Amino acid sequence: MLFVLAQFFGLIATVFLIGSFQTEEKNKLLNCQIMAGLLYCLQYLCLGALSGSLMNMMTLIRNLVYRKFGDKVPFWCVGIIIFFIILLTIFSYDGPISVLPTISIILFTIAISRDNLTIIRITDVISCILFLIYNVKVLAITGLIATVFELVFVMSAIFRYDIKKVRR
Repeated sequence: MLFVLAQFFGLIATVFLIGSFQTEEKNKLLNCQIMAGLLYCLQYLCLGALSGSLMNMMTLIRNLVYRKFGDKVPFWCVGIIIFFIILLTIFSYDGPISVLPTISIILFTIAISRDNLTIIRITDVISCILFLIYNVKVLAITGLIATVFELVFVMSAIFRYDIKKVRR
């Protein structure tokens, strides 16, 4: 039952996550990612994947904090968030695979702290690759499918908003 519930949470989270990268406004991106973070946190919790759950809880908190600061998040704030990410990773460490969400979340935490959606989208490609591996390991089936879709949608957003603009 928890396995099915986990996949349901992952499916709904995917809708929010994909929507987040189809916008050119950072606040809309953050709002969608707050919902996705909550739902992914629940998904990984149902799967018993503590590291994934805690990292998604941190993304939810990070996005709430970042939304408050707007375009320029203070460096000290980024440092505090990364400190807590590392602390939660130590608490939830379950082998080398459990560190992949941490690397992903730290990279994205740094990228999203600035007002550069191109860097945010490129960093998300790297994060997707790390979460693909993690999702296979913890059997987050909808998370795996979602990550593939996210990768496709982020790459389409890179093409639409970043590459096409350069060509003009």
